[in-house]
Amino acid sequence: MVPNREYLLELVRDRDWSGSELARRMGISRSEANRLLNGERVGGKKTIGGLIKAFPEEPLEKLFIFPSMEPKNTNNK
Repeated sequence: MVPNREYLLELVRDRDWSGSELARRMGISRSEANRLLNGERVGGKKTIGGLIKAFPEEPLEKLFIFPSMEPKNTNNK
């Protein structure tokens, strides 16, 4: 699962937040928030938790891109 950068940029723009404001609401450093917004970093547990904290009303399916899960092929042909 990785942050949906395009959607995050839209949320930040709509709220007229700076990178500093996003960082404050997420509980991370300003440089880390800016790297996230610039696509230089996808972040880990702290970033994921911070995004949920900053945007509690947003559905997870919009905040994050989930990997597609395909069933394993157990047939050995």
